[in-house]
Amino acid sequence: MELLEKVLTLLRLVAFMLLVYLAFGLLVERASRKPDSQLRAFARIVCSPVTRPVARWLAPGAGQARLLLVGMAVVGALWAALVLAQGALRLG
Repeated sequence: MELLEKVLTLLRLVAFMLLVYLAFGLLVERASRKPDSQLRAFARIVCSPVTRPVARWLAPGAGQARLLLVGMAVVGALWAALVLAQGALRLG
């Protein structure tokens, strides 16, 4: 039980970090004016481990902002599920 709780805590932390990275990517995507901005390129690289799998499920040509929002929704749902699972584990 203790090992499972530690794994759930680690997964919650990783999911939260992903949410922060995706929020950073969305902020940069909306605030950056130049399409060839190095900051925009950096944010896209940082967020690509989440946005690439999400892009497979969306229509071809979906914008980067849409990819980031859908990625945030997926990771947020995962984070919430982990929170609930850890709460249920503590109660039971």
